[in-house]
Amino acid sequence: MVNLVLKRDSRGADLLNGRGSETLGQNLKDMTDSLPEPTLRRVLALSLMDGWCMTLFSGFCTSLSLWLGEWSGAGVGAVVMSCGITTLCSRKRLMRGDARGMVWLLRAQLVVLAIVFLYVMENLLGYDSAAVNQRLLGLQSDSFLGGTLFSLLEQYGISVSDLEPIFKPLYFAVYLLVMGGTLLFQGGLALFYKTRRGQVTAELADRVRADCNSCSK
Repeated sequence: MVNLVLKRDSRGADLLNGRGSETLGQNLKDMTDSLPEPTLRRVLALSLMDGWCMTLFSGFCTSLSLWLGEWSGAGVGAVVMSCGITTLCSRKRLMRGDARGMVWLLRAQLVVLAIVFLYVMENLLGYDSAAVNQRLLGLQSDSFLGGTLFSLLEQYGISVSDLEPIFKPLYFAVYLLVMGGTLLFQGGLALFYKTRRGQVTAELADRVRADCNSCSK
């Protein structure tokens, strides 16, 4: 007890002399810099990249789907874009020290997985060659696409009927690629967020305790 009182008195004397404030500030800086938060930094970096990628790419796909009249695709794009915005907002929660941001990061990935899976299965199981050919003919008559892509194909002697034998496997390959890419990236991120949730929560708790200890000294 005597030693504790002497330490407090000496610390107060140092503060009065102007030496203790510099020492205290340096100690706080060293404590902040030495906080072990590698998992939190990794989560923040990945969520920033993932959130902006989902928001920008799905926004572009939504606009394209609306232009082509693909209402189901536009709806899926809007949902994915909202998940991207949710990811960015969850990242801000973590930056404020709110560990519930990890829960919303995980939920956003699971929603993207579910909506993309349903969209891909709907298009694969509901494939109609007549409807697809009719859509190709509609695109051919479009003033923009008809003047660029299809006119370029016609220069090489390729018509819409020539594309029919290869369009079905190409159609399935594209949707399976979308499903596989979503499962790889969003599924991997969901697994990463789930397994790192406890570590991030502990790191945020350590930061709060360190801040409280530094304020009480």
